[in-house]
Amino acid sequence: MDLAHISSAAELLTIEHPHFGKIRPPGFLKTTIGTFTGTSQKAVAIADYSSGNRQTVAVQIDPRNFMVTIASSFVLVTLEEGASKHPVIHKTWKMVGHRQGEGVTEFFGTVSTYIDSEGLKWEHRFERPPHEDELIGFGSNGEEVLIITLESFYPTTIPGVSGAIISPSP
Repeated sequence: MDLAHISSAAELLTIEHPHFGKIRPPGFLKTTIGTFTGTSQKAVAIADYSSGNRQTVAVQIDPRNFMVTIASSFVLVTLEEGASKHPVIHKTWKMVGHRQGEGVTEFFGTVSTYIDSEGLKWEHRFERPPHEDELIGFGSNGEEVLIITLESFYPTTIPGVSGAIISPSP
């Protein structure tokens, strides 16, 4: 499967992949609540390991055109094409684990583990300074299949300016 040459949301929806093209929205009420209570971040990089080798997804598309919304009941990945947004992953899931650091240096920070509607595991790794946030999708054999690196938002104060906070621009 050659994901590097994908150039549109329509192509991502038609490929055989355990994560892309899985559109299973949770329903209007859960989507509305999740959209307001979840976090949305732009992707920085998207890597696929489904073929056994690492490949970048959609080399010709700026990764920041992918917006990732992570809520307690679903994950939604949309691709912005011009003025429109197209969901390329939308799955219901439930949280099955949550841990903070615990001295494990590989992913310092907070890790939330989810199981999606197809029974696949996901990990959301965040609050990981100096590392960026990640959303990792696992295959049915437990191997990492999809790694989405997300923009990290670590507000910092401006020295000498009381109360001023700056964060990365979108």
